Amino acid sequence: GRGEYNCMDCDAPGYYCSKCILEVHRHRPFDRIMEWNGNCLVRRTLKELGHIVHFGHGPNACPHVNNEWGVQDITILDVTGVHVVRMGWCRCAGAVTQAEQLLQRKWFPATILRPRTAFTFRVLKLFHLLNQVARTNPWDFAGSMHRLTDSVCPTSVTDIYKPFKHVQRQWRVVRAWKRGGVLDSRVTRKSGSLAMRCVSCPMPGINLDAGWEKHPDT
Repeated sequence: GRGEYNCMDCDAPGYYCSKCILEVHRHRPFDRIMEWNGNCLVRRTLKELGHIVHFGHGPNACPHVNNEWGVQDITILDVTGVHVVRMGWCRCAGAVTQAEQLLQRKWFPATILRPRTAFTFRVLKLFHLLNQVARTNPWDFAGSMHRLTDSVCPTSVTDIYKPFKHVQRQWRVVRAWKRGGVLDSRVTRKSGSLAMRCVSCPMPGINLDAGWEKHPDT
């Protein structure tokens, strides 16, 4: 077909037809697409072009997806902005929950039951770094993501501040569990067991030599 679609996030130059742009972005649902309408470039979404993210069967649709249990749209925040992505859940007998299917793709669901909002691990890691280094708060980060999505009218973008505020807290706890070697979050832990030790503080057996208490400067 005629090449009229260009990707803002891919390094490859040139324009693609609708079929090729979907094939190239089969596993890149968060790229931003531009369409040449004969006069100028206008924003388009992969969902508008027919892109569907399938779960449980590789690039293929689940055979049990039908009109009654069809595809669903959910809002996802990535480092490229806020996106509405069409999901083709796996509905086979014994399939994991929708939240688990999202987590398998490294997308953190805002809710466990019937998730309709999610955040990529990439964007949560980015916020965590900016929060620690630049003291960026959730409100400013969410506002920046809205403007990254639509700088002309950011208020038209789906507001992700409230779910993001809760999820980034959960992300911190999960990261602390991982650092602390927690295998089962239901097990009672000692107070301060998830805190990181100060590397400057004296710790016998770690940064203090044996017999330190007998040193004349002690």
